[in-house]
Amino acid sequence: MDHSSATASDAFVLTCLRAWHDPDAVERVRAGAAHFESSWDSVRAVGRAERVGGLLHRALAPLAIAPPAVVDALRQSRRTIGVRNLRLMHKLAVCLQTLAEAGLPVVVLKGAALAQAVYRDVSLRPMVDVDLLVRRADLAAITAILVELGYSADRVETHPGAVAEHENELPFCKPGDSAIAIDVHWTLFDSPYYQDRIAMDWFWDTAQPMAIADVATRVLGPEALLIHLCGHLALHHGTNGLLWWHDIVEVLSTYRDELDWNEVLARTQMYGLALPMGAVLDGVVENWGVAIPLHVLSALRAMPHSRAEERVFDWLRQPDRSAGSRFLADLRSMTDWGRRLRFAGIHLFPSASYMRQRYRIRHPLLLPFYYPYRWLRGLRGS
Repeated sequence: MDHSSATASDAFVLTCLRAWHDPDAVERVRAGAAHFESSWDSVRAVGRAERVGGLLHRALAPLAIAPPAVVDALRQSRRTIGVRNLRLMHKLAVCLQTLAEAGLPVVVLKGAALAQAVYRDVSLRPMVDVDLLVRRADLAAITAILVELGYSADRVETHPGAVAEHENELPFCKPGDSAIAIDVHWTLFDSPYYQDRIAMDWFWDTAQPMAIADVATRVLGPEALLIHLCGHLALHHGTNGLLWWHDIVEVLSTYRDELDWNEVLARTQMYGLALPMGAVLDGVVENWGVAIPLHVLSALRAMPHSRAEERVFDWLRQPDRSAGSRFLADLRSMTDWGRRLRFAGIHLFPSASYMRQRYRIRHPLLLPFYYPYRWLRGLRGS
């Protein structure tokens, strides 16, 4: 949810969720409930759209202000989330155990890590897929193991090795009644600017051991987790998404007494994340009532940032970005000319096998004509 364009129902749902962490918001929920006596369906609709039905149940059930039918529906939503998450966790356990036996380290990211380490309740944090951080050098070995487990890569490369060099993730899917998707990441953000700028050593070095689905693995440390979630919300989702906001609030609540804010600030400046971190943490204070040390907010506002960082941040927040505009923005954000040339080449002139599969070319003589067709489609945003 974009806080700047919230409807009355959006705002009420946010207040309900805020009440779990902020006692001062409870009375506002009670007062606001009177205005939704005949429109609780709109509240439930926001909960479904924003994937916070389970969290709404946790927040509203103890207050006894919502109609019983609404509470029952939210309870059922929470149960559904729990059942699906348990299935995902079971599949994840098999993957983690197999990778561990092969000596391939991973760090569990986002939903699965948050459900275990932060929410501590599998029914609260819905998961669409499972995200794993791996070392780039291990990508081929991990791909082979996932294929053996029945997964297939959900992306066709324009050239061999192009995904590993120029992207930040490779999605895998396993079809079936309980289909599961696993996103394998080797960097945390999909912008080449940040792929070039952020060395991953610190994220690995500060990762903490944790058992997830009864398998020993690792999750990001509190400072790294906060930086990742704030960057992900701002850079990948344009600060939209109530669930992503709630994740950050939950992290700040869970690690309130553990966070090393000086480390957060130092890494924010080192990685060029002043703008996304500032935007998100300001929003957390303003809209969620979370207390963040004033010196942290002041330091973020005063933190210098380059024109390149500003340009990347502004572009990533634009809606409806075309493939052509993304190509040009990514190309411009790269600092190494060798990488720029390779990036341009693989996107402008994909391999013949990729072109045949992507555009279903029926006759080999038609292949050359599909390259300008590809360029024009990219420029037109289709």
